[in-house]
Amino acid sequence: MTLLDPASAIVAGAIAAPLLVMLYFLKLRRRRLRIGSTLLWQRAVKDLQVNEPFRWLKPSLLLFLQLLALACLTIALGRPTIPGGAASGDRVIILLDRSASMNALDGPAGTSRFDEAIQTARDIIVDLGSGASINIIAFASQPEVRFAPSTNRAAALRALDQINPTDQPGDIKSVLQLTQNLLKSEVNEQDSTEPATVILISDGGLNRSNLSLAGGTIQFRRAGPPHSASYDNLGITHLNISADFDDPALTRLFIRLENAASRDIATTVTLTGSSGLIDRKPIRIPAASATGPGTQTLTFELDRGETGLITATIDRDDLLQADNSVSAIVSPASLPNIVLVTPDNDDGSLDWVIRNTLEEMNLAKLTTRNASEFFEQLQSEQLSRADLVLFDRVDVPTGVPAPSISFAADLPSIQVQLEDTKPDRFTAWSRSNPIMQRLVLDSVRMSQRAWFDTAGTDLVIDELASGRRGPNIVLLTESGHRRLGVAFEPARSNWPLDIAFPLFLIQAIENFTLESHASADMFSTTHSNATIQLTGGSGKLELTGPAEISVQIPPAESDQPRRVSLGIPERAGVYTDSLGNPVLAVNVLESSESSLATADTIRIAGRSVRTGQTTQGRREVWHWFVIAATVVLTAEWLIFARRMRA
Repeated sequence: MTLLDPASAIVAGAIAAPLLVMLYFLKLRRRRLRIGSTLLWQRAVKDLQVNEPFRWLKPSLLLFLQLLALACLTIALGRPTIPGGAASGDRVIILLDRSASMNALDGPAGTSRFDEAIQTARDIIVDLGSGASINIIAFASQPEVRFAPSTNRAAALRALDQINPTDQPGDIKSVLQLTQNLLKSEVNEQDSTEPATVILISDGGLNRSNLSLAGGTIQFRRAGPPHSASYDNLGITHLNISADFDDPALTRLFIRLENAASRDIATTVTLTGSSGLIDRKPIRIPAASATGPGTQTLTFELDRGETGLITATIDRDDLLQADNSVSAIVSPASLPNIVLVTPDNDDGSLDWVIRNTLEEMNLAKLTTRNASEFFEQLQSEQLSRADLVLFDRVDVPTGVPAPSISFAADLPSIQVQLEDTKPDRFTAWSRSNPIMQRLVLDSVRMSQRAWFDTAGTDLVIDELASGRRGPNIVLLTESGHRRLGVAFEPARSNWPLDIAFPLFLIQAIENFTLESHASADMFSTTHSNATIQLTGGSGKLELTGPAEISVQIPPAESDQPRRVSLGIPERAGVYTDSLGNPVLAVNVLESSESSLATADTIRIAGRSVRTGQTTQGRREVWHWFVIAATVVLTAEWLIFARRMRA
């Protein structure tokens, strides 16, 4: 038994016990009288002996009962507790971790950490007192209240059976913030000075920096093995698919693997597509160290015709299956949608230079706008769907929502300088840049000198070609989009008559548009909002996969494609539509989950809480001692009354 407030008990006992004993030592003041005989005063003599000071007390049943009752009341004042269930108090909040690492199969008989956590929660609920209020909050990337505060233990156990694990990362900060808000609301609604008991059931592999919890006492129960330097798990923690820098028609798939074990692991990674096996490569991942897991990267090449579902899989079983594969849906490279911007007073006499060249190319759509029309539509949705904007003798404004190519026009923060009376030619060009590859520019002549004044700008500029006075073809990035600028007017040179000019346009357009198509919306993760593209339609959208996804689609305002949010997926894998076509690929890609790290101690609000440190809670039993004191005092009064009648 433990006293929660021993100081009060000690002070009360130190004051009350001496006072009670002093009553038996106290000598009564009586008037002295002469009498004929003492036979009638024998009982009075006994009373006199008891109340004379500085004499030993004689055994007294009444004094013993009074001291016993006083002891019970004193102990009750100290708030005695005994081991009883999992927590003390009348409010218990269980925080149940259901993040990806809780799926690790390192429990007894191959069970998961989540199974162990569920059993721990069941034991806590069963052991609680009948009057305790139970609240269950499950969390991964977001917290969810799965059982509102109630004393119904059977209902709480049923609620536990409805909680499933996820492949999401665990966010301990958000669940502690929700818990703290709930505790504040309870304090406002109830007049209770006793803090609630918050029990965190987790493997401890959480981001534990700057954690705090006010309004409750925290306990920690580890699910999974004790902390170790080695966990038998390989995981893919990074995926990137992008067009090759030198050849935009070639797509590269890049993955990073991490090893949580304390030994090197050699295995193979298989890449499959809709047509079957694409490639298989061996790889050796170094062992984990004190600084973190061992890492290794691997790259696969996909030709332009490889589209549809692409999956990379580690050919090895380990503790966590969700991070052993990653998938992406590669859409066919669509033809580019280009907007051509011309001067307001353009009479069309120079259409043969740029516009006719574009019309000969294989484009999805070529839209021509004069400068006034373009600036009116600058922030419109229609312009944002353009893959490329080409400016012909029109200055490029800031914030164009698409990549751009410009001729004889200023760029954001960079102006074109001219010398009309002096001819020019290319003095150097970058043959390594994919836009300038295979170009022969020695014979190109310009009737005037034009170059970009790059002094005084903060933008990073790549000079692709130069004339006698400075760079005349530059590449830069502004507002998140690339800007390719040619300082001179092609019509005032012999370049359009050379094969190098249409080749330059083709390579520049391919480089800009194929790269954007290669990296757009190929996969989602379990820690970010997933979206898919739909055209028209409304009603209920249902996707089938590792978990069911169902969302209500509002009516479309137009027939244009739109993005539909699906929320954060709970499980990793491939999701299909009603026709069985893969439409969404979801991956874990979270290093903190693949490491499978466990912890024996968590630190919250500057205090370390060790797992099992408070395995059994304390139950207050002060009311037992109050009842016992009442019974003893009743017995003492009955004995005293009986003696008085004798």
